[in-house]
Amino acid sequence: MTPEPVLTAALALAAGAAAVRTPGDLAAHLWPRLADLVPCAGVRATGFDGATLAWPGARPAGGHRVAVDLERAGARARVVLDRAAPFDDRDLALLRLVRPHLADALWRVAGGGAPVRLTPRERRILAMVARGATDRAIAHELGISCRTVGKHLENVYTTLGVHDRTSAAMRVGAG
Repeated sequence: MTPEPVLTAALALAAGAAAVRTPGDLAAHLWPRLADLVPCAGVRATGFDGATLAWPGARPAGGHRVAVDLERAGARARVVLDRAAPFDDRDLALLRLVRPHLADALWRVAGGGAPVRLTPRERRILAMVARGATDRAIAHELGISCRTVGKHLENVYTTLGVHDRTSAAMRVGAG
């Protein structure tokens, strides 16, 4: 697959992952797009809630497997792809690229998308981040130091199970 179709397939997977809310959505929106990106005969997953999911249903008769381990808020999940041919470095790199999208989708299916407990100050800072404010602007408006803003954001990231300000703003905006 040339770079343009790979990018198209990766973007389709990200869009499909964002649409996932139920286990049925995984089969409709995520697994087929994952198979388009990294060709495979089937996908098996153990969700963050411990539920076992399979697509297209029965376990495929593939001789090669690759597992993607996911972690969120102390919980673990795993996605396993099966196929007859070995997985190469390109396949593994693509799986690393889409790993956060797989984690987000499985987290929502497990009910991890439930309302989170942020303090009023954390919510206010996150709302300012979502509007595009810098740490310096937030600190100035709230009368606190930039370092304090950074500490609040660290706590927000931990609570939401994300690693950056964009993901945090999107996570709360989608929830």
